[in-house]
Formats: sequence, structure tokens, C-alpha cells
Amino acid sequence: MNTSLHTGLRLRLIGASAAALLLLSACGSDDSGDAETQTTDGIVGTREIPDFGTVLTDADGNTLYTTEAEADGSILCVDGCEDFWPPLAMTGSEVPSGVDGVDGEFGVIARPDGSDQLTLDGMPLYTFSEDTGPGSFVGDGFEDDFQGTHFVWHAVTTGGSAPSDDDEDGGGGYDY
Repeated sequence: MNTSLHTGLRLRLIGASAAALLLLSACGSDDSGDAETQTTDGIVGTREIPDFGTVLTDADGNTLYTTEAEADGSILCVDGCEDFWPPLAMTGSEVPSGVDGVDGEFGVIARPDGSDQLTLDGMPLYTFSEDTGPGSFVGDGFEDDFQGTHFVWHAVTTGGSAPSDDDEDGGGGYDY
């Protein structure tokens, strides 16, 4: 039995395993290069997104959105719309009293299915299923249609204003 052959194979196997482990740990990183989410009351928070600004997030750091179609506080995103735009549900938690840097008042609205949804200044808050995680905001400026209603979605920024319609980072659109 050639021990130098076995030692060489063993060293190559250890090296390959270490390289694979390093590669897998790098792939699993969710560092998007932006600041960590700062939460208040464990329900909502803010997150700085480079070259965009500070957005309102859920407790997991996912960007929150509103839609112009619901500016009057009515719930129009139902059925299939909810699959793409999950409502920020309130389940027994207290309504946040406020978040540093966010102008506006939080509240709760009853959805048609009887669940409660968090609002900001009366506008229902949603996440977007196509966002890839904390720091993602591909739903900003997104346009779609559900049940005959046209929706234009905007990330909620701490400045209280929706980004301009010519923002290149959002976009796309689908008709459902």
C-alpha cells in the first residue's frame, strides 16, 4: 500500500471540501451591501438602500409598498393580487407608535377576508413577492392590473414621498 498516494488523496479531498464549504458560505450570505434594518416595536423598521434612500420595511427587512389605487384607504388588492403583493398583516400586535424618520401615522384596516392590515396614513402596506430579500425593492414603480384595477406601486420612503415615475430601479409590469 502506497501511503504517499493515500496522503496526497486525503490532502486533496480536505482541500476540495474546504473550498466547497467556503463557496457555499459565500453563496448563503444575504449581505446586499446596505445598512441593516432598524426596527421599532418588532413590526416595522427602516433600511438604507444605496443610491435610493431609506425605505420602510417589515420586521424581516423587506421593503414595504403602497399603491396609488388604494390612496383613499380602500382595499383593492385581493385574490390573485395578494399572491404577488402580500399584505402586512397585524396579528395581535400593537400598532407601532412611530418609526424614526418616518412621517405619518400607523393604523390598521380590516381586509375583506376579515384579517387586519397595517396602514401608514391610511394607505395599506404590502411586501412584494418578487423582491429577493432585505434591501431588494424591485416593486418600486411596478405597474400591474388585477380584476380590472390598475395598480402603480411605490416603496415607502422615510421622506414620505413616493419616488418619481422615471426611477430606473423599479418597473416592469404585468396584467393579471
